[in-house]
Amino acid sequence: MKISPLELLLLEMSSGFYLGAFLLYLSELILSRPTRVPWAPVTAGVGGVLFQSLAIFIRFGFQGHVALLSLREVISFFSWTLVLAFLYLEHQKKVRILGLFIFAIAFLSTLLVIGISFHAPLFATKAPIGFLLSLHTILIDLGLASAALSFIVALLYLLLDFFLRRKIFNRFFSRMPSLETLDQLNTNFNGLGFVFLTTGLIFAMIWSWKKFGSTIPHASQGRLAFMGALFVWVAYAATVLLRWSRRFRGKQAAYLSISGFLIFAATMFALVFFSKGSHFIL
Repeated sequence: MKISPLELLLLEMSSGFYLGAFLLYLSELILSRPTRVPWAPVTAGVGGVLFQSLAIFIRFGFQGHVALLSLREVISFFSWTLVLAFLYLEHQKKVRILGLFIFAIAFLSTLLVIGISFHAPLFATKAPIGFLLSLHTILIDLGLASAALSFIVALLYLLLDFFLRRKIFNRFFSRMPSLETLDQLNTNFNGLGFVFLTTGLIFAMIWSWKKFGSTIPHASQGRLAFMGALFVWVAYAATVLLRWSRRFRGKQAAYLSISGFLIFAATMFALVFFSKGSHFIL
């Protein structure tokens, strides 16, 4: 199953818009002032996410189901989610410095999507895979995107704290939001990530129960994927509970968010490696 020429064109166009948005945000940082058209970076980001939305819609329509079953689809949906979340934050919180990181990740991710040879998903038939399993794959990827946003915000928090302690007031510092804003964003993204991951696992267990009569898939690769996801959930739950129960704030919370994302990402990539690039759950 190859990528369609139209989908490839749309991904290339979205990567171009993401690159443009990144360069515009970078110019703001280098010049230490907004561009002549302050809304230009956001407009470029909106253009990129619109083209990527069309590409994702075509992919889902081509497959006949809405699910993320290959590495290409997971990365594409991941970058698309990051950009959408940033556009919302930019509208609500005016955290423009995040755009520098988000659009760099989105650009590199779309390039990776374009470059990866398409691996046929496990569900090679045209039969629908089911609503529950579709929700599971999407929610897990949303959880990963939330963890990534928390990771970026935590790094910015530690960097801003370092600048304040060393009394470094440079161009980058002037573009940073307050420590309180970053800490609150970190809390919000951690909470969202935990909710997405939890509901994603619940839908997977319900689907498995309906199909096999057991909450754990029967196939060895499916069992491996489920146990890996459960391990991530336990680690991420511990990270979130430590923050809330002990009232972790500031640098401690930032370190917890960074460790939680690294565990999440490392486990997901390990599962992709062992499953040879497809989502194995059957």
